[in-house]
Amino acid sequence: MIAFALIYYPIAIILIICGIAIWNGKTGLIHEYHRKNVTDFKSYGKAMGKAISGMGVFTFLSASLSLLGEKLLWLCIGIFLIGIILMMIIIYFIQKKYNGGMFS
Repeated sequence: MIAFALIYYPIAIILIICGIAIWNGKTGLIHEYHRKNVTDFKSYGKAMGKAISGMGVFTFLSASLSLLGEKLLWLCIGIFLIGIILMMIIIYFIQKKYNGGMFS
């Protein structure tokens, strides 16, 4: 499924680049509302950067597998969904630890 890969590769690359930037300290890429109670920006940035990069890696992996044929489409979608859900759970716990909650 070339169309699947053409859509998801750019998304994966953007997520990975943003994740690396946040990991390296550019926490300003995260909306101010989600970091208003954060005191340790270095640790917060590293944790959030890893999680966002992880989303990109799962997206890139599913896009790559989609190029192997249509028979793997459901596997690709499954890997994508599991990866995104897993990273969202991790982001929830990062927000809870550093910001006091998702919407605090």
